[in-house]
Amino acid sequence: MLEFLIQFLKELGIWGLLISNALEASSLPFPGGMMTLTYGYLLNASIIEMVGFAFLTSVIYTIFSFIPYGIGLKVKDKVEKKLKKKKVERVQKWFRKCGSWSIAITRPLGVGNYVSYVSGMSKVKAWIFAVLTFVGIFPWTIAMLWIGKNGNIKSVQAIFGSIQKYVFLILIVAVIGFIGYHYYQKRCKIEHKKQVINTDQTS
Repeated sequence: MLEFLIQFLKELGIWGLLISNALEASSLPFPGGMMTLTYGYLLNASIIEMVGFAFLTSVIYTIFSFIPYGIGLKVKDKVEKKLKKKKVERVQKWFRKCGSWSIAITRPLGVGNYVSYVSGMSKVKAWIFAVLTFVGIFPWTIAMLWIGKNGNIKSVQAIFGSIQKYVFLILIVAVIGFIGYHYYQKRCKIEHKKQVINTDQTS
């Protein structure tokens, strides 16, 4: 299984690296950092190629991070309705003045992807968000590619062992979500039919 996965990713080449980082930037539960580390080993790039790969990957990551950023912009009004407006404005003001650099600083961390939502809710300017996202992810990507390049097949296999856990977890969550969604839809249809019947009987 591990050999098949390694061969599959090797055939994908740079596209696999870009896709994995795009998925992570979208804030999906995907181990993009582990995949970058793995591709550092698989691509076996020179220093110049590594910088080029890191630059391209960081650009893709930055573009796709606008997905949670955009969601944050849209849900801002709903959040304000549930919370006191003054509290929301206070958080937003602090984030704009002091917390903007957290966009860059938290990128290497798992929580960094969710900062994109906060950035959107805080109405951080799009160009500032893009610049800080790129500044945060670019050096981290170079570091992960370099560490992966200087690793060995055993370390890569260990990484894939962790990735497999993520894959199974995602599949389980997807199946539960799918079943739950269809159950909810079925319940809604039943409730709707009951309301229609009650309305007809009343009239």
